[in-house]
Amino acid sequence: MRRKDKTGYLCSVLSSEFEYNLKEEKIASHPVSPRRSAKLLRVPLCGELEHGTFEDLPSYLKDLKCDSLWVNDTKVIQSRLYLVRPFGGRLEIFLLEPLVGVTEIALSNRTTSSWKCMIRRVMKWKSETASLNLDGLSLTVTPTDKIAGLIRNEGGTYDLTFNWTGAPSFGDVLDILGKMPLPPYMQRESDSSDSIEYQTVFARLPGSVAAPTAGLHYDDTLLEKLTEQGLPISRLTLHVGAGTFRPLSEGSLSDHTMHAERCLITRDTLNHLASTTRRVATGTTSLRTLESLFWMAVVHHETGEFPQVLGQWTPYNNEKSACRATPFDSYEDAMHYLLKHAPLNPTWDFRTQIMIRPGYKVRSIIALVTNFHQPGSTLLCLIAACMATPWENVYTTALQANYRFLSYGDGCLIEL
Repeated sequence: MRRKDKTGYLCSVLSSEFEYNLKEEKIASHPVSPRRSAKLLRVPLCGELEHGTFEDLPSYLKDLKCDSLWVNDTKVIQSRLYLVRPFGGRLEIFLLEPLVGVTEIALSNRTTSSWKCMIRRVMKWKSETASLNLDGLSLTVTPTDKIAGLIRNEGGTYDLTFNWTGAPSFGDVLDILGKMPLPPYMQRESDSSDSIEYQTVFARLPGSVAAPTAGLHYDDTLLEKLTEQGLPISRLTLHVGAGTFRPLSEGSLSDHTMHAERCLITRDTLNHLASTTRRVATGTTSLRTLESLFWMAVVHHETGEFPQVLGQWTPYNNEKSACRATPFDSYEDAMHYLLKHAPLNPTWDFRTQIMIRPGYKVRSIIALVTNFHQPGSTLLCLIAACMATPWENVYTTALQANYRFLSYGDGCLIEL
């Protein structure tokens, strides 16, 4: 008998099993137009794969008797800044999250705002002030700790404080001076079109540093068709962090430390989840949020408390099985439980670190709309947990049929 790792899943599942050969020409650097014309590969529970486009999504969902279509309404902030050092040279700063408080407050600050950041060309920057000026707007950045200077945190981040004049809020500063944070695998700088193209049509709450890319395929025409079919979108919020691009650690899957991301849930969201049974999620972030809600209910039922951060291995604490037993007969039961106990005042704000991996039992949905993901990523690991068909077969078919991959690429509909 093979030994099991600390999650209860067989140790033989290695990070290397989620690698495949993705050539550069298969990576989409720009989106198709219109958005709904992107290819959509239907992956059924059994039977042949079906080739279509996102214009076929309404009919596919009708076939599945879908009763709610969930999307992530987070909005990408223009979190990449290029500043000038006093003695010359450009400094690239990538904002990750506020040092204190929540994103909404940090973006509304009027004169100063402190953030955890990544810095490119940091070796050429000591502790002097860097700046950027444009059309009466002046922005300066310094290390938050003025005495210690620029200190590298665990994980390679830095604490920086931004000050400005000429704009009402830090959110306005980023709208004017910031650039869209395109993924590194696009190998290009963002242009003016990306401020629209790298944003979903239902984006509402600023806070992400990467787009929930499955949602990029929806446009107003497609949403109208879905509404006509009785399927208006249902919203939830997960602010996507830079950790989404972090590759799996070498070795066993249990060696990987999952990134945490912030979720925002309302009573209306829980009511809708409790009253539907055939849900379809748009994107891995939507699925991660939906599944996190279930495990939040489990943890509270067991401990009487809701954790501020839902732990990575919460679903796997029983060493004898890949996904442990729970006190709820159904996902809907768990949502009814949350309606009675969750701190909805009016929005429930928590962070999730859960890792969805092979052996995990998905409870919240009957299908997932998602893109084709990067080799060696946690997103591909999640997809493998959802597919009845081996993911390698699906990805090979997509590559051979010239599907476009990654953020601006095509998508698939995975039936569970």
